[in-house]
Amino acid sequence: MSKRRWPLPFLKYSAAGNDFIILDARGGDPIGDPSSLAKALCRRGRSVGADGLIVIEASDAEAPAGSLARMRLWNPDGSSAEISGNGARCVARFLVDHGADPGSVTFATDVGMVSAQVTGDICRLQLPVLGSVFPNRRLRVEGRDLVGTYVEVGVPFFVCFHDDPDELAIRFLGRTIRNHAELAPRGANVDFVHVEDEQRLFFRVYERGVEAETLSSGTGSVSAALAAAAAGKVTSPVVCVTRGAELTVRFRRAGETLANADPGTDVPPGEPAASASESRVAEPSANTPPGEAAEEQDAAGSPELPPLVAEAGPDDRIEFVDVEIEGDAMPIYSGEATVQASRSPRR
Repeated sequence: MSKRRWPLPFLKYSAAGNDFIILDARGGDPIGDPSSLAKALCRRGRSVGADGLIVIEASDAEAPAGSLARMRLWNPDGSSAEISGNGARCVARFLVDHGADPGSVTFATDVGMVSAQVTGDICRLQLPVLGSVFPNRRLRVEGRDLVGTYVEVGVPFFVCFHDDPDELAIRFLGRTIRNHAELAPRGANVDFVHVEDEQRLFFRVYERGVEAETLSSGTGSVSAALAAAAAGKVTSPVVCVTRGAELTVRFRRAGETLANADPGTDVPPGEPAASASESRVAEPSANTPPGEAAEEQDAAGSPELPPLVAEAGPDDRIEFVDVEIEGDAMPIYSGEATVQASRSPRR
């Protein structure tokens, strides 16, 4: 396969401070190798720069009726990602900008069908996955026991609570936890969370694939909110504040009926789960008492989990459903990049 330099038109969208390069491949024209393109285009300072590359393809024959497109996502390091909450909201806004009904936007992702509603610059997105939470997971970090919460929301997260995440060396701690042997082979994104009150929290996030702190994360917001809800610290809806913007996360605990829900929220909150111990990243946690066991959950359909979580068994599993993310999503730039990459089809 020969390689040469060629122009590539692209759009750039931003959601809550995460920015994505979007390539429209619905017409079927080959765009080259997305992994190579992601590495070439997402590098800041030497190229367009972004937190990820999104390729929007036409729906295939296996997609359910109503699906407008398929979203595929690559990280700046060239690795593929299952989904991005902020990236998916950008896709919803892109489709509306190109003629889709803003009241009902549906498209396929690697974790299932996503639905969204777009009102101006605000997008409300329904995730197609359960939120699975595993409190009181222990990692040995720098000779000390770190207690956190492992969360699966289509992508894996390790959530750590701290009084002031701004005091932490996020790059060092995030990289150390993200690459921890107990989380191999997938690794995990890492949230550092401070709960301000029952419906508001602040967090910083280190993202795998980007291998750095980002201004925001949609799935990170969900993971922070669900981990805090499992610990009995918050109820839905939760405003998740990042360095990029604010996101609102809604959810309810699996098995909770509408009649039992708190009527003061748009989407009923879950009953507080067994309390998970708040961890301090910079302090030993050997004296931290374990949280009470959560009620037993059905383990059917469990995501692929690292040994750290699998060893805990399903008794510690807490599930949340009707998970939504709401926040801004908007186009910020259109242009043409000159790249050197193969133009042959990916498959």
